[in-house]
Amino acid sequence: MRQITDQYHFIGIGGDGMSGLAQVLREQGCQVSGSNLEENHRVRELRPLGIPVYLGHDPEYLPPAGTVVFSSAIPAENRELRAARQRQLRVIHRQDLLAELMNQRPSIGVAGTHGKTTTTAMIALLFERSGLDPTFLIGSPSRSLGGHAKWGSGTHLIAEVDESDGYFTGLKAQMAVITNIDRDHLNYYGNEEALEHSFGRFLSGSEYAVLSADDPHTPWLQRRAARLLTFGFAPQADLQARRLERDGLRTRCRLFFQGRRLGELELAVPGRHNVANALAALAVGHLNGLKFGAMCSILREFSLPERRFQVLEEQGMTVVDDYAHLPTQIKINLETIREGWTPRRLWAVFQPHRYSRMRYMSQQFAQAFALADRVIVTDIYPAFEQPIPGVSARQVAQAIAREHPQVHYAQDKEEVLRLLRCQARPGDFIIGFGPGDIWQVLYRFAALGRPQIKG
Repeated sequence: MRQITDQYHFIGIGGDGMSGLAQVLREQGCQVSGSNLEENHRVRELRPLGIPVYLGHDPEYLPPAGTVVFSSAIPAENRELRAARQRQLRVIHRQDLLAELMNQRPSIGVAGTHGKTTTTAMIALLFERSGLDPTFLIGSPSRSLGGHAKWGSGTHLIAEVDESDGYFTGLKAQMAVITNIDRDHLNYYGNEEALEHSFGRFLSGSEYAVLSADDPHTPWLQRRAARLLTFGFAPQADLQARRLERDGLRTRCRLFFQGRRLGELELAVPGRHNVANALAALAVGHLNGLKFGAMCSILREFSLPERRFQVLEEQGMTVVDDYAHLPTQIKINLETIREGWTPRRLWAVFQPHRYSRMRYMSQQFAQAFALADRVIVTDIYPAFEQPIPGVSARQVAQAIAREHPQVHYAQDKEEVLRLLRCQARPGDFIIGFGPGDIWQVLYRFAALGRPQIKG
């Protein structure tokens, strides 16, 4: 990587991954600027760090020299990006910048379809509370860490790795963690085999692999690992959880390492999936010399990252915001609620994410909502995509309705809010699903307090 006096300019600096990289570079001593299409909370967090952020995209925002960073969300025809290339500035993808940072120090890269944000946050917390002062880059902030990015004085860099656009195959993490692999991003990969092979290429660049013994792709992946440690619930896992107990937001299990009982792991977060995330984090900590007892104590009060089963209201009814947007994630979260709570009725509010994903996946949501009593589907959140003819949220609602008797299609967020205010009752559990802006409805509903009860 270049000297820390370099200038970096981020096109689309308000994204979660881009803002974290910008913060770490600024804390390292770099001059950093950026542009973003609109004002958001990430932009507002960066300005007090001394990072000027311009709204909109314009060649005038570019520095006279230095490195320009972009992400896959920025189209090739973006005028600011085109001008940077025409001026022969150094232009790199954000994953290439992450690769440069990872090459500076021993690195831990956390990839996988589900759970990578939570697992990365757990690893970062273990290292932080153990006095190792790591650098970390996470897709979403956690109250436990006070943010989602930091440049530390310690030797380790811990990074969440995004597999959506294939760039992650060029990263060389010293330790590669793969939480699981599920059918996603096929608009880029084309088929599941290509997706699996991309994780194999990511793994092949590491010195040590930490893999889930519960994932069906692991037998193929482990043949590509130089050294390996597995985690999970399966009997063959090196680090294994047994006898899971659930009580609302708290989860407990017995912990075993290579057949030897270590003690009990207790988490202040719900669900079997979060136990799996914790096992992955504990495995990484163990490989870096941390003691299981001390790590379990640290994780006992771990708080989930923002928008991961985030409880907004518990007075009279429970309202939760969650990032889940794939069938497996949604099904697991609904199972978690049924196992830890006894609601009067369970509402699932779903905002599908990206037209390209719904083009090949809309029919797969039919079974995902089986455990919900009521389902509301609202319009697709496009992210940076343009609409695709013939792809709509109404198709998703129709697919779910073939398996579920209580599905309502709401054209917009205002209709979702009206439905909840008119029909939700005390004792109900309401969970919203999607990485888009469905959280705005849930926050407004929670803030309004009691529902409108008629009659």
